[in-house]
Amino acid sequence: MASYLENLMKEAKQSAKAWKKATDASGDIMPGADARAFAANQAYDAQKGQFLGALVQGRRYEDKTGKQVKAKKK
Repeated sequence: MASYLENLMKEAKQSAKAWKKATDASGDIMPGADARAFAANQAYDAQKGQFLGALVQGRRYEDKTGKQVKAKKK
């Protein structure tokens, strides 16, 4: 249970950081007109999906690649 909550908190922090990068000073999502805004919005969408996967299904993701970590078979 503790590892689930730790993973959830990690994903929440990463989602908040991605949200901050994807928004402007007013808190609205930046328009995707320039490449930097587009990349930030894409990163936020990916991170939001990781957070929801961690919340609903207890999934884990690697920090650097964002790929799902599969449970080791016993």
